[in-house]
Amino acid sequence: MDYSKIKPLSGIIVLKMASTTESAGGIHYIDPKRLDHATVVATGPGEWTKKKGKPEFNEVDVKIGDIVVIGPGSGVLLEVEVDGETDDLTFLSENDIVGVVRT
Repeated sequence: MDYSKIKPLSGIIVLKMASTTESAGGIHYIDPKRLDHATVVATGPGEWTKKKGKPEFNEVDVKIGDIVVIGPGSGVLLEVEVDGETDDLTFLSENDIVGVVRT
């Protein structure tokens, strides 16, 4: 899938999970009881905040290709179709990322 065609807004991050759990009915989901690893496939530009009354733009701290750890139940798992290809991707706020695995 060409992930470059996915453009999240603000501080939203799109992840390809390292693993998902599949129910008996074939539904993929994230196990809500454990931390999980994922690869960043798309990022929003960042978001505006106010610091001491002044607007300040904060870019996202992760980049495409980073391996991240997310908390249990973080994000929304969606089946996304781009150019006829489908993939299960997780959309979440950058604040839901617990850490980045540096290699």
